Amino acid sequence: MKFLFLSILTLCIMNDVMIGQVDRTKPPAAGPVPSLKLPEIQRASLGNGLTIILVEDHELPAVQMNLVIMAGSSDDPTGKTGLANLTAQMLDEGTGKRDALTVADDIEYLGARFSVNSGMDGTFATLLTLKEHLDPSLELFADVLVNPSFPEMEWTRIKTTHLTTLLQQKDQPGTVATKVFNRLTFGEAHPYGRPADGTEETVNSITTADMKDFYGSYYRPNNATMIVVGDITLAEAEKALGTHLGGWKPADRKKKTMSAPAAIASTGIFLADKPEAAQSELRIGHSGVPRNNPDYFALTVMNTILGGQFTSRINMNLRENKGYTYGARSGFSMWIDGGSFVASGAVKSAVTDSSVIEFMKELNLIREAGVTAEELDFAKKSLILREPRNFETPGQVAGQLQALVLYSLPDDYFATYVQNFEKVTVEDVKRVAEKYIRPTAMNIVVVGDVAKIKDGLGQLGYGDVRLVASDGQTIQ
Repeated sequence: MKFLFLSILTLCIMNDVMIGQVDRTKPPAAGPVPSLKLPEIQRASLGNGLTIILVEDHELPAVQMNLVIMAGSSDDPTGKTGLANLTAQMLDEGTGKRDALTVADDIEYLGARFSVNSGMDGTFATLLTLKEHLDPSLELFADVLVNPSFPEMEWTRIKTTHLTTLLQQKDQPGTVATKVFNRLTFGEAHPYGRPADGTEETVNSITTADMKDFYGSYYRPNNATMIVVGDITLAEAEKALGTHLGGWKPADRKKKTMSAPAAIASTGIFLADKPEAAQSELRIGHSGVPRNNPDYFALTVMNTILGGQFTSRINMNLRENKGYTYGARSGFSMWIDGGSFVASGAVKSAVTDSSVIEFMKELNLIREAGVTAEELDFAKKSLILREPRNFETPGQVAGQLQALVLYSLPDDYFATYVQNFEKVTVEDVKRVAEKYIRPTAMNIVVVGDVAKIKDGLGQLGYGDVRLVASDGQTIQ
């Protein structure tokens, strides 16, 4: 016992000595840059036009399948915004031989995970199953994909829930600010300017016939790609998918045309009233660039420094130095045909005008003065070191590969990811900041208490403050 006590005491003393040698005034040095080596991407296709992308991963006896349909909310017909979103929600609510409860029960019985959701440019149906349950799971997956019935009873339930959500959103300043910003920036007629989840008016106009028409137009094998990751070979995947999806009928693909959004003549302030709000929601920006823009890596590094992480300039200024907010940020939304740049945050009402000043100061500063070599190095390492975490599971790998499909990126895109970030220079960052951030032509959207903040905003030099409704309609 005495020996054990002395051994423990010795270890404690040694530990204290080691801790005492650590200089806690300096952050720990970053480790070596990890290599990101992905398994080979294999490709095949079925006779009906369904493309297959496969990555083998035999570490676990599981298979992840992500079906990418090349149609999303930007394909919503005029007057039917929300249709892509709601069609996806209704997909697993019944088939020709299964009702909604049977679909749910069969998924649970197999221990599988199934989901369907839509985005701006695509719709995604995902399946995760054990390898031993692949055949029955894929049969169920195919039944939902190929034979949806869009039952009226389930649509009544889904519509009621969805309308309730839209009603709740009207009381969420952040959601209102984003919707108003998109409408003002792109215009009501532009697909990117319309709310992906629709409005009360458009949702009430949507019928199951509309969903069947949307489904028939876009949910086709020659308009889709199946991403397969896991304990499976390409030959096995081709055979299984051919068995269950080989009979899925192709059709002529609809093509959409999208005009460029109207240019913003000059920076202006748009204010939506939220009486007695303790905070103001800010959205400051303009239209942006598509995802396949050749400056993607330089833009990502630049925005990381500007407002893309906790230690960014915007957050350090408004949160740490000024104490105006719990968090402020900036970012590029990049879609197939364009996107947006937005700096955003929720700030205390009393400093709404001061916050706009600080946002604009940072947007101008990165254009005029650029960044330092230290900032550049920190941002690049941050981006590179976090990337391997996005490829740890089959689901994460499949999710990353969706970008290749949606934005027509090369198969070696992620293999060269690190090198492309490493190539970015201080000069590149300044160049893209000057080119893609336009402080003199921005929409400044504020959702807050008009009675408290309008006068201060009106003195910032951006002309008269224009009042807007929660849907973006100008009312003054």
